Amino acid sequence: MSRIERFLADHPAGHLHVVTGYTSMAGLAWLARRAVKRPVTVVVGDLRTGMDNFEASDAAEAAEFISRPDVRILNWYRTDKNKNGAAIAHSKVFAVEGPEGKPIAVLAGSANLTMTGLSANVETMVEAVEEDREAAFKQVVWLERQAWDATDRVMEKARPKEAAGAGCMPAFVSAALALARYAVLGRHTPTAIPKPLR
Repeated sequence: MSRIERFLADHPAGHLHVVTGYTSMAGLAWLARRAVKRPVTVVVGDLRTGMDNFEASDAAEAAEFISRPDVRILNWYRTDKNKNGAAIAHSKVFAVEGPEGKPIAVLAGSANLTMTGLSANVETMVEAVEEDREAAFKQVVWLERQAWDATDRVMEKARPKEAAGAGCMPAFVSAALALARYAVLGRHTPTAIPKPLR
C-alpha cells in the first residue's frame, strides 16, 4: 500500500486510471479517499468475487465515490462462450494521464484494489519508464474502450439490503450519471459487449 500511496502523492493531478483483477467496497473506499479532486476510471476484471462482504461505512463511501460524474467503474471480461475461452482483465495498473492524453506515470505490479492486496499480501508494484510506460498505458486505454459501464452493478451491491428494493438504480438516475460522465470526461462508455480477446 505504501508504494501505491507514494505514487499517488508524487502524481497528485491528472486523470487516474486503475486496472485491477478484483476490487472490494473497502478498496473503492480507500481509493475514494485518495482521489478526491481528480477524475478516476477503474477497470475491474471480475466483479463476482469480493464485493459481497463489507462494512456499511465502506459501502457508503464507495457509493458516494462512484456517484461522482468524473468517476467511471468499468468491467472487462470474456465468457467461456468465446472461441478463446473465458478471460478477465487481470492487470494491476495505476496510471496518471496528462492534459494531452499522454501518460505522466504508470505503476504496475501485482496488487488488486482490495484491502488484502493493498495491505495484507506481499505485493510488488514498480513504476514503468519510457516505452514501457507508453505500452502499459495503451493497454489501459484499450481495456477501457472494450469494457462496459458497471456503475449500476456496483451501486446495487453498495446499497444496504433494506434500501435496495427490487431493482437496480432507477433508469433516470443511471442515465443522468452516464450523461454527466460523458460531459465531464468527454469520452463515450461502450454499452455493447465487446469482441472476444484475440
